[in-house]
Amino acid sequence: MASGPTITLIGAGSLTFTPKVLRDVINHPELRPLTLRLMDIDAEHLGTMSRLAERLFARLDKPVSVEATTDRREALRGADYVIVSVEVERYSLWRQDFEVPKKHGIRQVMGELGGPGGLFHSLRQIPLHVEIARDAAALCPAATIMVESNPLNRLCLAMRRHSECGPIVGLCHGVEIVQHAIGELLGFACEDIQTTAAGINHFTWVLDLRLKATGEDLYPRFREALQTHDPGWEPLSRKLLDVFGYYPSPGDAHIGEYLPYAWELCGLKGPPLDQWEQGAPERWAYLDRLARGEEAEAPSEAEQEQEELKLREFFGPRSWTDTLALPIIAALETSTLRRMAAVNLLNEGAIMNLPPDVFVELPALADGSGLHALHIGELPRPLAALCRRDIEQMELTVEAAVTGRRDLALQAMLLDPVVDSIAAAERILDEMLRSQAQYLPQFA
Repeated sequence: MASGPTITLIGAGSLTFTPKVLRDVINHPELRPLTLRLMDIDAEHLGTMSRLAERLFARLDKPVSVEATTDRREALRGADYVIVSVEVERYSLWRQDFEVPKKHGIRQVMGELGGPGGLFHSLRQIPLHVEIARDAAALCPAATIMVESNPLNRLCLAMRRHSECGPIVGLCHGVEIVQHAIGELLGFACEDIQTTAAGINHFTWVLDLRLKATGEDLYPRFREALQTHDPGWEPLSRKLLDVFGYYPSPGDAHIGEYLPYAWELCGLKGPPLDQWEQGAPERWAYLDRLARGEEAEAPSEAEQEQEELKLREFFGPRSWTDTLALPIIAALETSTLRRMAAVNLLNEGAIMNLPPDVFVELPALADGSGLHALHIGELPRPLAALCRRDIEQMELTVEAAVTGRRDLALQAMLLDPVVDSIAAAERILDEMLRSQAQYLPQFA
């Protein structure tokens, strides 16, 4: 039986996230032996992921014990680390989050994190995450809670304000996505570039951009490359760089959620929900075949060979697209110093002109003593003002979600810069509270 740390993954039935966790376990041998607990309310998808994990880990020279359960409290009991990646009826409700405000004349570009859609996403997600945090406080009070769900900063704030659980860190690939994109443009790998980016999740600003090997300031090269690059590439982010002098993270679709003029450059098509949803059954079938392995019905020799090649993909070198949780856990467990390009932690003065008691996104150092935010100082005044506008809405959103008060939900919506009509805001609020009533019992 494996000893070492116990890592619990809440939401292990995730089609995209869980395979990345399994790959990261493989790519961090310094953590093994360990126990990986997989928890999800979807028993079928949980079974697929559990079988896949056992098949992958059987090839390792150090043991990883895999446990699977649909009981959240059982999964949390005694855990050292808890990774949370969960959603409530993701695609069907996101479609409402986008279409209903659009019908009432509100020009939001995604409807996931900002705008009325982001508000309702938050109202559904916050109570569930607070429940998880309260269970963790009772069953693994010292565990580090690593949140990878959205809306990330609102969830982290709610869990911190309304539970006594252990340390909370929010994890997002946004800054690494920007590093990768800039690297591709300039001819560097993502890991060749070092950014200092700060702000709030999905609304972060690259304050410094350097080549790791030499310390060269890459901003002049980046600006020059943009002069001749495809004008259709990230037009909003490029305009913000021109206006404010800093490039935003993680890209137009997310940055645009917080800006009333984003639709002029991003359009109002919304996220490709149909495409994502239609591709899911095929991806699940592929993972299920991979997980079953030899149990598949009489596979041909060619099919077995192809399956083996696909299985080996999990054993390739670590990629920037893999999870952020396992590198942090490895640093904490082995007392190895690691710089994280961006994590979400309580501010506590790291960004001096943002409130100290909210979660901000910024670089941090991880080692055996914990996670330590790098001191940023003050954000440029216009950038701080843009972030503070969302922080005020965030505060009201958290309280509305926890208390179920309609007046606070309306206030939060009217603080959103993309909402330009009080009549439309009230119509949206009433329609969404009716249509999503089963997912918002606190408002009953």
